[in-house]
Amino acid sequence: MRVILAVSILGVLATSTAFADCTVPDNNVVIPNGATATHDEMLAAQKALKAYNDAVKDYGTCLQQEVDAKIAAGGNKDKLSAAYAKRNDAEVDKVQALADRWKVQLAAFKAKPAG
Repeated sequence: MRVILAVSILGVLATSTAFADCTVPDNNVVIPNGATATHDEMLAAQKALKAYNDAVKDYGTCLQQEVDAKIAAGGNKDKLSAAYAKRNDAEVDKVQALADRWKVQLAAFKAKPAG
């Protein structure tokens, strides 16, 4: 019985540490000034924003797996879920702010005279 308990505890600890390294995505997206940017600069910014958004989604998944493992190990569900939400929401807010800036600059890009 002690062996089973020890193996179970080690399994939970291994699972917890596997997700303990959720890395906050780099927010190195540069949104160019749409009034002066080239098509290539706008396209590069759009691709960078999409990649950042995907990284934030992966980060959220990692955090959720970490929380689930900690809850399974006996952690306080309410506290852990609140901490997860706070960390995840902070990153989602950053993506949303960038997307909002992107939309403004895209409108400026589209509004400038051709040529």
